[in-house]
Amino acid sequence: MTLTVYLSGEIHTNWRTEIEDGCKANGLDITFTSAVTNHEASDAAGDLLGSEEKNFWRDHKSAKV
Repeated sequence: MTLTVYLSGEIHTNWRTEIEDGCKANGLDITFTSAVTNHEASDAAGDLLGSEEKNFWRDHKSAKV
């Protein structure tokens, strides 16, 4: 039986790769999925809702999309 695991969380480190590599090395039958992990694409996710003057609010809005 193949398990599907969604890896959500911060995108600034390679923790997803470490988990995927560890599972592969141990022969686990797991398919991994995740959110957008490209930092610029992630930050731009909310841009279609309008621009923000401060990067904090741009990032905050994009995190909610």
